[in-house]
Amino acid sequence: MLRRALAGLAMAAAIALAGPAAAQAAGYFTAPFSETTHTPTFGQAPVFVPHTDPQLVVFGKDFKTGEKNQVYIERFDGQAPVTCLTCTGPGSETDNVNGVPAVSPDGNWIIFHSWRGHYLTIGSPGYGGMGSALWAMHIDGSDQTQLTDVQPPTAGPFNGEGIDDYHAYWSPDGTHIEYAHLNWNFVTGGGNGNWDVRVAEFRVAADGTPPLSNTHVVRPDNGHWYETQWWNPNPKRPGFLYTETFPTPSGSGAAETPQLFYCQLINHYSECKNGGTRLTSSPSWDEQAIFTPDAKDVIFMSSRDHPGFFNTWASTSETLGVPNDYDYLLILPLFEAGFLQPVGQESTDLYELPLREPTRVRRLTTDGDEGWITPEFTWDPTNSFLMWTENRFPDGYRYPLPVSLTEYVAQFEALLSNPPGPGIVDIGQNGVGVAPLPLEQRTQIGVFRK
Repeated sequence: MLRRALAGLAMAAAIALAGPAAAQAAGYFTAPFSETTHTPTFGQAPVFVPHTDPQLVVFGKDFKTGEKNQVYIERFDGQAPVTCLTCTGPGSETDNVNGVPAVSPDGNWIIFHSWRGHYLTIGSPGYGGMGSALWAMHIDGSDQTQLTDVQPPTAGPFNGEGIDDYHAYWSPDGTHIEYAHLNWNFVTGGGNGNWDVRVAEFRVAADGTPPLSNTHVVRPDNGHWYETQWWNPNPKRPGFLYTETFPTPSGSGAAETPQLFYCQLINHYSECKNGGTRLTSSPSWDEQAIFTPDAKDVIFMSSRDHPGFFNTWASTSETLGVPNDYDYLLILPLFEAGFLQPVGQESTDLYELPLREPTRVRRLTTDGDEGWITPEFTWDPTNSFLMWTENRFPDGYRYPLPVSLTEYVAQFEALLSNPPGPGIVDIGQNGVGVAPLPLEQRTQIGVFRK
């Protein structure tokens, strides 16, 4: 009887101990997800500076005070003034527009994207377009150094125009960065308007400057559009997520369908294993991706549950088998048609998929139902929550699909009776080369309840 009683106690103890372990084993994919709105509101693509107390955040924004879009640093709790890091610096006398900072894992360096020194600029530095090079600086804004597209002293005034390096991210050990590269410089750079994906080694020289070296093209300039995303947090399995437009042979695919891929780096970071692993397959815009801290799941942004201009185009082109040979010519006009104007504008939400079972997808947010667009997002330094700043046109400006004229008229009447104040953001605030329209912004915090 005693033995049986002790066995029962042992079993009960095992079950009690297994409870938290079982919950942990369940992981992120089954954990409830919730979000709240944070104050203050940061600019788009905010990222944390690790090893800081109080916690600091860097972001790009145009505060409409004459400095254009710049990189700023601010306390996460907003309890101190905002400091501009790039308002001055070398090269800042020529088209000083900067954005999309990326902070090194040790918190010592910030890579940012800059139009400095360029005359041919389109879009916005760091988000895609034309004219941005990669720069590095310390977190106090000192030692600002150009990393890519550095021209020799003898170069002419327009040498190097037509280049764009964007969406740079650090490897978890801080030794490498990856970024997307566009080359329209057919005059002196042999460009043909195509994108590729590059990985470079980051090191600090004896004189304190941080040059890039050993740059490898890991995805080729094949006419597809690329955008690079976050790295695998496990340094023992170096690799990163990226977006590529439907890479299928000419005549058998659908043009302009950005899908999510994973590049496991091999051969000393010089190439993607098997050319990359496809994770999504949907006639929608799949982009902006990050791993869960355990490296088992991928969180990404998608327009898949929202009818709009782009999704309509993508579904039609997939049905007709439109080739993707000319993605590099079509992607920017279609992006502007789908996201940067209020009629039939796409909206997006966050989704999650297991890396080993990418066909299993669950939806995390429903903000897109209210017209919000979720762009870049990041984990806080303790991996406790996600943070992002989302955007939308106010009610009355948006004319969503499917068309609901009655609802739109009601929203428009409400807008006329209560128009937005002069402090509302406009879609030119990040340097985007389109007519300003009112745009609402809010910073969100997302938490997995494990």
